[in-house]
Amino acid sequence: MNELAIICVDDEPAILSSLEMEIKEVVGNTYLIELAENGEDALEIYEELSEEGHEIALVISDYIMPKMKGDELLKRIHLCSKKIIKIMLTGQADIKAVSYAIQYANLYRYISKPWQSADLKLTVKEALHTYLQNQKIVEYTDELEKNNQALIKLNQDKNEFLGIAVHDLKNPLSAIQGWAEMIVEDYDDMPKSEIIETSHFILNSSRQMFELIRNLLDVNMIESGKINAKLNRVDILPTVQTLVKCYSTRAKPKNITLQLHQKNNQYDAFVNKNTVYQILDNLISNAVKYSPYGKHINIRMQQSKKTVRCEIQDEGEGLSTADQKKLFKKFTRLTPKPTGKEHSTGLGLFIVKKWVEMIKGKVWCESELGKGTSFFVEFPIAKGN
Repeated sequence: MNELAIICVDDEPAILSSLEMEIKEVVGNTYLIELAENGEDALEIYEELSEEGHEIALVISDYIMPKMKGDELLKRIHLCSKKIIKIMLTGQADIKAVSYAIQYANLYRYISKPWQSADLKLTVKEALHTYLQNQKIVEYTDELEKNNQALIKLNQDKNEFLGIAVHDLKNPLSAIQGWAEMIVEDYDDMPKSEIIETSHFILNSSRQMFELIRNLLDVNMIESGKINAKLNRVDILPTVQTLVKCYSTRAKPKNITLQLHQKNNQYDAFVNKNTVYQILDNLISNAVKYSPYGKHINIRMQQSKKTVRCEIQDEGEGLSTADQKKLFKKFTRLTPKPTGKEHSTGLGLFIVKKWVEMIKGKVWCESELGKGTSFFVEFPIAKGN
């Protein structure tokens, strides 16, 4: 907060000087005190202070002044800022003028001239105390409103989250129920091959449900702050090699080949080993899931002075600018679809970003329609990078 200011207005220099002196005895050097001999000068001072970022806490104005009377000045000040405390000095003002100032300027108090020094000082002290208390109330109210809006958004997100989760669970659950009922009702007439095929359908649907539930639990743990990944110096190459070998087998039905490119035999990073596995598992899984049949996936390892970078590049259809803006959000549904009718929860990349942030890394995507997509993950080499 910039220095708080007080504006004093009176057309008699001697009175203005006396007013400044007595206010200084109350506030010392904690407030900037500006003086004006008429209403127009006071408004100019107000504008200048506001532009400089000062907060005007108090305006004390005489009533009888040339060009613009005190009640009109305080009304204009009030229109500019309702939180400023206004005091009017009057030796000749009638009740009508005071009532006008109270009604249109929210007058805090009027003081008769000549004033009593003790009365003026007490009034100024109480007025500034009122201003500061009002500011605290405003700040507290703003904080409450901000928290309230955050709670409303959280509740909306929760309802949306549950709605999508229930919808995504209902489909495989309905399929399991239907296939199970078919086996129960037609078991005696079903050949063994058909029973096995139907059982595989049930198994695949249950896996879809398990994947969604696991992702939902991961999201809940991440957002509730229950995951506390312990970071250590880890060679992440064995993790990458394990995943490439695993997904090379899984990608065979789609005739997709995975190729690991590395120059070093070791890539040390300051990370959590299990979290790195989950991050890369998700990204490589997506590359296989969204790659057309017969394509290649390249995994490239690079090391700089501060980071270890892993790039997962596919030869899919690529992502539009609109799709790229939706990446890393919960339950995101992108234009490209899994090429082998694989299941997608829409939570994977959201979880990946949270995990990467948790270990102080960085993840992003580069893509162009018709030219495939590359996901990059950078892991810090040293603690605090």
